Amino acid sequence: MRQGPVAQDGDRQDEPLSVAMVFGISGVDPLEWDACAAGKGPFLRHAYLSAAEDSGLAGPDNGWRPAHMIVRNASGRTVGAAPLYLRDRSTDEFWPDQAWVDGFQASGGRYFPKLVMEIPYTPVTGARILLREGASSGVADAMIGSMRSLAHNHGLSSIHVSFPDEEDRARFEEAGWLTRHAVDYEWRNAGYGDFADFTAALSSRRRSVMLWERRKIIESGVRIRDVPGSRIGEADVVVFLDLLADLHARKGRRQALTFDFIMRLCAAFGDAITLTFAEIGGDTIGALLTMEGDGCLHVRNWGAREGAQLVHFEICYYRIVERAIARGLNRVDGGRGGPHKLARGFLPKLSHACHWFLHTNMRRAVAEGLELHNAKVLAAFAQEQARSPFRRHAGR
Repeated sequence: MRQGPVAQDGDRQDEPLSVAMVFGISGVDPLEWDACAAGKGPFLRHAYLSAAEDSGLAGPDNGWRPAHMIVRNASGRTVGAAPLYLRDRSTDEFWPDQAWVDGFQASGGRYFPKLVMEIPYTPVTGARILLREGASSGVADAMIGSMRSLAHNHGLSSIHVSFPDEEDRARFEEAGWLTRHAVDYEWRNAGYGDFADFTAALSSRRRSVMLWERRKIIESGVRIRDVPGSRIGEADVVVFLDLLADLHARKGRRQALTFDFIMRLCAAFGDAITLTFAEIGGDTIGALLTMEGDGCLHVRNWGAREGAQLVHFEICYYRIVERAIARGLNRVDGGRGGPHKLARGFLPKLSHACHWFLHTNMRRAVAEGLELHNAKVLAAFAQEQARSPFRRHAGR
């Protein structure tokens, strides 16, 4: 390890570290894991990963084999952790790599299993190398090196890190990993007192469209109700999953979330979770799952019948912004992609994935493709930034 100053908790950057793989989050002490994940969002908590694994959602039947990394110092204290999974397929991921799979296997290579550092079914940017407060920078270096060693020792074709925050992205790039970009959207609280204060910061055109959309929902007779996690019942979850499946079927996608997973989340997180339903004429036409934590409200899963576009805008954006303002939250994570979010006050942000490849030829081929891909994404990102829905000089 590199020599350095003594860290805040007394861990030296040059002190010996031990790295262990744990094949299931149930094998990790929740308090030790959460001490490393503290303040990094609800999806990195032990309870969230436990709900995914214990329900079978992130289990072998779906191609997920946990191999979480735990780092301890010389005294046995856990100073680092990371959510890792071995994958034997690329379904249910948010960074497509089928072209890489086809190219690698066509040349006689074995692409699977691959190692991924991510939160299953959760495209939320955040820390991926979880360092306990006061841990030395050498812990992160040891974890990146240990992942590479694991890949070398077991002949794994590649390692993929999904949605790392900027600090972790920089760590992986410094270690020579490749980065892929995408554009997502988030709403940012600029100290708004209420929803009217927020709309006043928008351009007059965007404000007029937004207010018209909200008025149409009221006139249509749609009834909207929020159900906090502590009061979510089995019937609520059944309706939500039915709507989710309906929407995914129309888009030609697989709906992976399960009844058991949602019920476990509600039991673990209580009122940090909310299910919001839209009903009209006795029929439920839309439902949204949100989760709150560490100053952010996360728009997670939306399901709806066909033709519920305005209901989608009202529930997933306008009411969510109202809730965030009322609770004094810093931001709303709008989920993956969606340029339509820009018109509703959500601003573009870059999200990333980082990739490492065992074979030099594979890395070279991917790097060439990513250079073109990233140039296009960055150009689109600049265009989205120029299309801000806010008034010029509004100070937002």
